[in-house]
Amino acid sequence: MSPIALPAVLTDLGHVGEAGLPLQNAPWFERELELCREWGFGLETIGDRVRLRPDPDALVPYWIQKETPALAWEWLRTHGFLSVDSTNREALELARRGAPGGSLVWAEEQTAGRGRMGRSWFSPRKTGLYASLVVRPACERERWPLLGHVAAVSLHDAISACVVGMAARKLDIDLKWPNDVLLGGRKCAGILLESIPDGEGAPAVVVGVGVDVHPGSVPADLEGEAVSVDEMAGRAVPRRLLLVTFLYHFQKGCRELEAGNFAGVLEGWKKRCTMWDGAPVWIHEGERRRAAVTCGLDEAGALLVRTEAGAVETLVAGDVRVRARDGR
Repeated sequence: MSPIALPAVLTDLGHVGEAGLPLQNAPWFERELELCREWGFGLETIGDRVRLRPDPDALVPYWIQKETPALAWEWLRTHGFLSVDSTNREALELARRGAPGGSLVWAEEQTAGRGRMGRSWFSPRKTGLYASLVVRPACERERWPLLGHVAAVSLHDAISACVVGMAARKLDIDLKWPNDVLLGGRKCAGILLESIPDGEGAPAVVVGVGVDVHPGSVPADLEGEAVSVDEMAGRAVPRRLLLVTFLYHFQKGCRELEAGNFAGVLEGWKKRCTMWDGAPVWIHEGERRRAAVTCGLDEAGALLVRTEAGAVETLVAGDVRVRARDGR
């Protein structure tokens, strides 16, 4: 399926604010307004002008740029879509063509959203946050995997910041190695890191994030394992607020990484995770699973586990799940 770009008029409407745009008797203009309405962007017609209703959930390019503090990048380059197969795929293509760090791709829906280990990511329209960021870190390439830890901490802190004073109940928020954010023990967000292979362009990493924000973002067969932020918060959490808050924390984390404070990045991750040391876990390997106990992280962020045979192993990637008290 071909990508469906955001209507150009949506960017213009975001810029002009309450003043709105003059109505035009032109087919292309009417088509774009109708596309905005079809995808849930609130429009108001006042006399001979049309304007966009204020909506903290709406992913409007100008509003995102205006509300995102500029820290690590002088400005944010935004590439918004109504629908794509995968925001990571779009961002990787931008990176191959030389897009600068800070290039952000987001979409209202993904038709073939991707997660780690070749898994799919359920991405229905306007219920989740699906975004990918091109990053060109000014540090050694062997340190780039730590961007996953930076992103996890940033999502953790963004979700926490967005629901403080808003949630109807206290949130139990945790990180699960290597890249998941949990609410009440259930997954609400994940991260996918992909890099440009040698020979396909200047080195870059694409950091993709997927957050189940509103009801309907979690597939029925995963409701016992995954949860939306709204469900746990007890009320609606605006997606745009969540996105710009994540970008703020991620920019701070990137600066720390580029300053060489690798230990600080890992300590920040550890403070937000309860499973990195002393947790009984299952290591899933295809159809098999092995029991182990976590015993720390190495300097690259890999998970250290002690097997039942007493050996310490280093896990660079994989599927690790905390064992229940009954051993399951």
